[in-house]
Amino acid sequence: MMDTATQATLAGRLFAHLDRGTTDYAAAEMHLPTRVYFDADHGARERAAVFATHPLVAAHSSELAAPGDFVTTDLAGTPVLIVRQADGGVQAFINVCRHRGARVVCVERGNERVFSCRYHGWAYNRDGSLRSIPYDDGFCNLDRADYPLVRLPAGERHGLVWVVPSPCSGGDADLDLAAFLGAELDAELAGYRVESFVLHRTETYTQPINWKLIADGFLDAYHLKFLHPKTVSPLFHTNVHLWDSFEPHARLITPRKSIDGVRQRPPEEIDLLRHVIVGYHLMPNTILVVEPAHYEAWTIMPDASDPAISHTTIRFLIPTKPQTDAGAALWEKNWTILMGAVQNEDWWAAGTIQASLRPTGVTELVLGRNESSVQHLHRYLAAVIAGETAPSGVPRRRRDLNLVDARDAGLGVAG
Repeated sequence: MMDTATQATLAGRLFAHLDRGTTDYAAAEMHLPTRVYFDADHGARERAAVFATHPLVAAHSSELAAPGDFVTTDLAGTPVLIVRQADGGVQAFINVCRHRGARVVCVERGNERVFSCRYHGWAYNRDGSLRSIPYDDGFCNLDRADYPLVRLPAGERHGLVWVVPSPCSGGDADLDLAAFLGAELDAELAGYRVESFVLHRTETYTQPINWKLIADGFLDAYHLKFLHPKTVSPLFHTNVHLWDSFEPHARLITPRKSIDGVRQRPPEEIDLLRHVIVGYHLMPNTILVVEPAHYEAWTIMPDASDPAISHTTIRFLIPTKPQTDAGAALWEKNWTILMGAVQNEDWWAAGTIQASLRPTGVTELVLGRNESSVQHLHRYLAAVIAGETAPSGVPRRRRDLNLVDARDAGLGVAG
């Protein structure tokens, strides 16, 4: 849990904003070209410079509880297989057979001792090594040791499994996630014990919306009473937030209206987490939401080819597995309420934006000083695409992947 000293400091800042009718502000407005939401060339540069280089959240630890447990996923066009190893660690592989390129595992999850390709039966061990080749007299000159599944950089920290969907050089596939998160954020996340929670439900939604429009909505406390007048607005203050950078990551805190009942008390005496929603933006595309009774991990992926399509995975994490039908029904009710507001309101708004920008000829949007978290996302993406920054703790990528040169980005973000 967030330590009491930090909670007290944050509570004091929130009380001051609520008393003055202010919020955390960016230095200036930001002008954003609309083509970042629909331009195919920009989307290709973004996938190459950002998504092929960063650790991306691909699973929760509880999805891989025992040796041999596996999940498959798609990370911006790369098919990925993640397997819990006998030593308790996780390894990730490109889910493509080294024989003729067929998909090795075609189901979402399960437990296997051996993974066998359906096309010609080439079999792989849990560590990706090539175990057997049927009718191997046809491959008598082949050294099996040279044909394992292609391993991807992967790691596990704070209950989340990260994968970089590009092979690394030199065979080093260990991610330094502590370095990627940074010491301060790493320590704060440790207090929540996300690894002790279990996955209650996960769903992936494919929509005709650029991934950044989905993310923008999560990083915005300005819209609450306008877009959510009957669902979210009665529970939260609008246009009041705390934003703190853990470069490149960030924390966004939005106060519930219940905080009004404790504003007269000294900040160090209140349990702040009961009166706020905390969102950790783990760059580039995951938002870990801390609620009083549960957590949510939202991971928003661009489509492999179409910038106007995205794939959003929601992992709903609870403290323990429900022991009764009534307990399970209560969590399902929470899920239904959550998704009702998101699908009918947030994603509706994002869809109208996506449908409007290109045909109307609108070339620029403006992000206000009170939209600091949204500004931060777009500034960071622009910097990465321009080659001005790179993630820490990540093994060097192989240079033979034929990726678009990030230095040729030409984004032109101003403000």
